[in-house]
Amino acid sequence: MSIRIGLFVTSLEKDYNKTPASYWIRILQMMEYYRKAGAEVSLNKYFKRYDAVIVFRKSKRKYYYILKFLSLFSKTVYFDTCINIFDIHEEISHERLKYAKLIAKSANGIICASARIAEYAKPHARSVYVMEDPVDLNHFRFIKENVNFESPVFGWSGVGLKSVYLNRFASEISSRIILISEQGIKKVQLNFEYEYIQWNYESFPKDILNIDIALLPRDYNDPYNDSHSSFKALVFAIHGIPIIANKIPSYVDLSEYYEGIVFLEDFDNNLRKCIDELKTRNLDFSRVRKQYSCTNQASGLLAYLAKGIDK
Repeated sequence: MSIRIGLFVTSLEKDYNKTPASYWIRILQMMEYYRKAGAEVSLNKYFKRYDAVIVFRKSKRKYYYILKFLSLFSKTVYFDTCINIFDIHEEISHERLKYAKLIAKSANGIICASARIAEYAKPHARSVYVMEDPVDLNHFRFIKENVNFESPVFGWSGVGLKSVYLNRFASEISSRIILISEQGIKKVQLNFEYEYIQWNYESFPKDILNIDIALLPRDYNDPYNDSHSSFKALVFAIHGIPIIANKIPSYVDLSEYYEGIVFLEDFDNNLRKCIDELKTRNLDFSRVRKQYSCTNQASGLLAYLAKGIDK
């Protein structure tokens, strides 16, 4: 059965270097793979009939009414979120929480970027599905050939403000780390010397090959930070780059498919102990690439949508 899918987001920017990462990861790059799997896909076309509609991604009044409008002539409607929208935190106000609950009540289901988000969503939603942040293996196609464990170049990539977590390792990483981010990183007070590469979608897969070990520390003991997707670590894993990180739940899930990730909590937050452990790990990336590929994630989501249509 060919499914007619409508994807809706209020951002009209299609340049991956300008739009928020979650838009191109969960929407723009996936359209090709839905079509390859046989679906008919439209973006922001409001006056068509659909089998399934997916609205991205903010729990705001506007998105609630977009979803309600689309439900008038669509068989099923879903809301996709890459954060936990069912608790008050730095991204969710009381107003947004109110609309998150209204959205969950109105939608046929909530599509989540991590299993942890799904846990928060289940008490509120009719149905919950986890679509991990997928990777396009045609774009992220390179392999890290040799890892220097004796004198490694560390690496980090992400939203600039989050680089502050690296300060706890300042003395060990100074002049030995590459930071790949947007310009905002220059506003952060970092207590170590680093090489800076501006994030660019086209060059990113090759830029990270200069890194021996990804260092991804982060605090996560709250309903916002414990729900992040695995993508920040995933882009290193699919290239066969070893990773040192904290136990964000999605990273723990990732470790089931990639042995080359170790967690600071297991090694007394000691980088040397983590590196010694990584030396013993298998850096094979075949399983992680298969699991998190756009092809696999598209297949799973389309099967979920088909079940909803048939109900």
